[in-house]
Amino acid sequence: MADLSIDQRPEGWCKAAESYDSSFGSFTALFAQDAVRLANVGPGHRVLDVGTGTGAFALTAEQAGAEVLAVDFSQGMIDCLNTKIDQKGLSRIHAVKMDGQALDIENNSYDSVFSVFGLCFFPDRIAGFRELYRVLKPGGLGVVVNWCALEHSQFLRVIVGALVKAIPNLPAPSAPPPGLSLADPNVLKSEMSQGGFSGINLFTVRHLWTFPDPQVVYDSLASVQPMIARIFEMAGDASRQAFRSAIIQMIRDEQGNGPYGLEGEARIAVGTK
Repeated sequence: MADLSIDQRPEGWCKAAESYDSSFGSFTALFAQDAVRLANVGPGHRVLDVGTGTGAFALTAEQAGAEVLAVDFSQGMIDCLNTKIDQKGLSRIHAVKMDGQALDIENNSYDSVFSVFGLCFFPDRIAGFRELYRVLKPGGLGVVVNWCALEHSQFLRVIVGALVKAIPNLPAPSAPPPGLSLADPNVLKSEMSQGGFSGINLFTVRHLWTFPDPQVVYDSLASVQPMIARIFEMAGDASRQAFRSAIIQMIRDEQGNGPYGLEGEARIAVGTK
């Protein structure tokens, strides 16, 4: 796993689980709600959630009446979700650690399968699509949600802009970072097709991430996103503070004294087995 980026390795997400949940859980849940509606998830449906994170999609599907198996390669994420399951007394979600590229699940087991901001991080995305297809019942739907390109998501533009200000000589990546690896709609559709899915439709949705103060954005990113945390480990505390100042200033310059919010745009791919 030496050649994988930190956000493609389980340990990159384990420490960030609780911070991720408190910072981004409600935001990603908005996109999860879109996915649930598109697939008409409801009572009696058996649903698989791959790359569940802290369960934004799994919890939404459970609320719609589905029985959910939620899997993630990060034990920290699974532990966070299981804590919520226990606290809420939920009986229709089962959360376990599992590699989405090699699911320990029988063929043709689920009515619908989902990955919400998860599959994009897989080192072998085609294997991830194939596994989703394999465990899906014939005629069922596969739904994969990914961020759109930088120019379409305000919150991503702010992050990148602040990084460039904080670390002007930061080398440009040779390829899109894993989180944006499926931002190109042609790549998303092609890889889903290579995984076996047909009749693929793409939908674009936008939602607003709201927060009481721009400091929340810095706190969230510095502790939640493994790649950004790794950049600051290498660049040092001065760059971290410069990033903090830049991201707060950029938001305040545009939004004054609030209210504060950053828009995010994502693409939902829906295919059939």
